[in-house]
Amino acid sequence: MAKQSYQEFISQHLKLDHDLESCIYELFNPNNVMLGDDFFVASALSMCTYLNADYAFIARINPREETLEMLANCHKGEIVQGSVLQCDDEPCKQVIADNIVTYKESVRAAFPDSKLLKECEAEAFCGVPLYNASRKPIGVLLTLYSHKISDAKKIETLMFMYSSKVGSELEHRDRQLELRMHNMELLVFKEELISKNRELDQINNELKKVTLKAEEGNKLKSSFLANLSHEIRTPMNAIIGFTELLKSNNLSVEEKDEYLNIIYQNGNQLMRVMDALIDISKLQAKVYVEQKQRVRVNKMVSELHRNYSQEIKAMRKDIRILMLPGAADGMDILHTHKEALCKVFDHLIDNAIKFTHHGTVYIGYTVGDGCYEFFVKDTGVGIVKGQEENIFDLFRQGDVEKSREFGGNGIGLSIVKKYVEIMDGSVWAECNQKEGALIKFIIPMK
Repeated sequence: MAKQSYQEFISQHLKLDHDLESCIYELFNPNNVMLGDDFFVASALSMCTYLNADYAFIARINPREETLEMLANCHKGEIVQGSVLQCDDEPCKQVIADNIVTYKESVRAAFPDSKLLKECEAEAFCGVPLYNASRKPIGVLLTLYSHKISDAKKIETLMFMYSSKVGSELEHRDRQLELRMHNMELLVFKEELISKNRELDQINNELKKVTLKAEEGNKLKSSFLANLSHEIRTPMNAIIGFTELLKSNNLSVEEKDEYLNIIYQNGNQLMRVMDALIDISKLQAKVYVEQKQRVRVNKMVSELHRNYSQEIKAMRKDIRILMLPGAADGMDILHTHKEALCKVFDHLIDNAIKFTHHGTVYIGYTVGDGCYEFFVKDTGVGIVKGQEENIFDLFRQGDVEKSREFGGNGIGLSIVKKYVEIMDGSVWAECNQKEGALIKFIIPMK
């Protein structure tokens, strides 16, 4: 060993021995109350000091972008501006996959294509992943050295200690950011709800005219209004009640997340009721205006499948939704009213999910002679025999007892029928189904 290298070895070894106790004290000192970005910066500086590193990085994994976002970047005791790395950039990829990665020397030779190692002129390297409470990687700690490292075991020990503290703080920070985002979404949702209420007030007079002209008579009208009141009051009570609970300072993050999810689900339910009322008002008044356009059917059905799969997951219902396209991409072009087609699917899928406790909902289409035949099938409670035609009448509900159990206001399928007629098509319910319901509708290609 050359004289200079030997002196470096002794110096580094003594420094690690001397600083080990100080490092442990600093890490676990109960008087250290720094949080968030200040904590990450202080930790990076501390790593440079106690691990005798030229560079120290603390980075968070961004799963959407597949990148590493620098939270703190220290070079020889100085904080420098952060950057973004790709998760598949070696040796970061290896750190995320493994528990710890250490190269005592010649690390650039091991990873000649690494942009990070080249820029830092690194000779040695040590990296550990940061985990959340579920042992899922959420970030990395990296230290780079312009010299060989002699006591890798002590460096790894200190890196593990840092990773425990930094990982906990990073998880706490992410949860706080997520909670903040939920609160912002709740505020936006509240504004949308207020706007929908104003819109509902504006169409209230028109709705009264529609109910007076309905051929169902007083019994159907009374039933509709009672159901509508229930459909509005039930989610509104949940929204108001859980909003009040959120004002408490004694709630855990998990409880707040649960309450926010309940508010969001009930808000969605209320928005759908209001949207249905607005739709039926426009359709009855014949003021619906939309130009035909070129629709990529597979893309539209795929988006419906994705959105409703996420909604079912949030509802925690034991239902899966399957997509059955009838043509290949590029051969699935239909010229029609896109918004009307989406509305038809929305109401049919909502009904299928509502009346299915557990099982499967199928959405898809087949291509016939000059037309598309769409369908929504479920494995739910089905349609009462003999009611297959009546269910599309305004305010009509196939089975009153089932409607009380599952909810509904009797206008969804009427909206479906009117939108299908706008697209010059026809809709019907298949009879004699062994289980569940099967609704089909035909739309001409031109």
